[in-house]
Amino acid sequence: MKFILLLAAVIYSCQAAYKCNALNSEGALAESTCADGVTTCTSPVFAEYTGMSSQEYGCGTCPADSGATCAQCDGVEDGDPCNTEVAAGKTFKCFSHTYDSEATAWKASEEAGTCHALTDTAVICNMPGASAATDYTSPNDGCGPCADGAVDAATCAQCDSDSCNSAAALSFFIVPLLAALFNLM
Repeated sequence: MKFILLLAAVIYSCQAAYKCNALNSEGALAESTCADGVTTCTSPVFAEYTGMSSQEYGCGTCPADSGATCAQCDGVEDGDPCNTEVAAGKTFKCFSHTYDSEATAWKASEEAGTCHALTDTAVICNMPGASAATDYTSPNDGCGPCADGAVDAATCAQCDSDSCNSAAALSFFIVPLLAALFNLM
């Protein structure tokens, strides 16, 4: 009987351990051992122009229907964590825009928002174009390119430098629109 108990203790202590990366108390990514039976790891997902999702690094599975915000990988017995650090890339600034019905014009936000992109991704900001309806919404609060076909339809305009879609840039698209409207009257 003692032999069986000793053998069970040895087998239990030799079970494979799965490890995943998780944030430690200082906010740094560190290897941690998962609970018994947990063989998968999770990590956040980086979305171009909007940034990192709020998913935590750790042991376990992603919630249902969270593919856009959570990445899951299968751990390796006694191996390195599969949920390696997700690259954050670079940041730049773009303005969001709202339609001011009193002034009957688009207005850029007072402060530019922070946009996130991978290191090799182009800096692009977007803004309402000359044909944008008053209920138009700029993709990603002005960060990134216009939706497919929106530039050709003149409902969206884009530019390629940090903070390039400010109120001054918007006036270059509104002045021709106002001139066209004046000529129609």
